[in-house]
Amino acid sequence: MKIIIVTSVLLLLLTLFNYPVFDSKNISFSIIFLCFLVIIFSAAKLYFPEDKSYEHIEKETDKLHEHDGIFQYTDNGFYIKQEKSTKLIKWEEIVSVYSFRIPSMFNEYQSGLEIITDTESYEFDNDVTPGIIKLADQLSNHLPSWEIESPTIRINNFGLKKTKLYERITS
Repeated sequence: MKIIIVTSVLLLLLTLFNYPVFDSKNISFSIIFLCFLVIIFSAAKLYFPEDKSYEHIEKETDKLHEHDGIFQYTDNGFYIKQEKSTKLIKWEEIVSVYSFRIPSMFNEYQSGLEIITDTESYEFDNDVTPGIIKLADQLSNHLPSWEIESPTIRINNFGLKKTKLYERITS
């Protein structure tokens, strides 16, 4: 890559020194333009290599879907491991699950999941909760009427948006 840049710079300098090349300004202009393009794209490739191929991104995504994080799953629910305590949330205790999105001053937005049970409410932020992607997968697998295509509604004037992903049907 460095050889291409050096060759392009030398060709550019020779063209500028012997302007116009072949007694034609159009040919000289074309050579100068192509040299600039080669130098710019070669330098971009040299300093910003594209090391994230499709396979690399797919492996990272697969790891996120397998990472338990602060959660531990069982057949009847999941545990949340917090500082010194562990709480069990049973699948049948979950009343509703919402996806939320809040505008933030520091980031573009803050998003996550809100899980409401018979007794408590839990909020998990996508950026700071390890294992939240696997939690969403597990919730969609264990809750009977998981809705991915639900409409998003705006809750307040600050821009909070919520999407109902699950709501327990009471008979």
